[in-house]
Amino acid sequence: MQNANTNDRVGYCLGIVDLFLAKAAAGRDKDREFCAALFEHGYVTPEAALALTGEMPLDEASHRRLRATIRRWAQAARDAGHALPDA
Repeated sequence: MQNANTNDRVGYCLGIVDLFLAKAAAGRDKDREFCAALFEHGYVTPEAALALTGEMPLDEASHRRLRATIRRWAQAARDAGHALPDA
């Protein structure tokens, strides 16, 4: 993609699970809401997100926190009535 939003530089689109993981690792409130919506609408499954966490350039403690965050967000989506597979 290349447009005014990228300052006319080429910007590469991430895969949806990669985008989810980048936002989950950032941990901002707005990112949590975005990631929850990806779960709720079936664009990302907890399994797919958890499967790729090990490929992120994070130390082991950060990997554990990220996996815990993904599980917590998935459970919150289930508690809200969304049908998600178990992670």
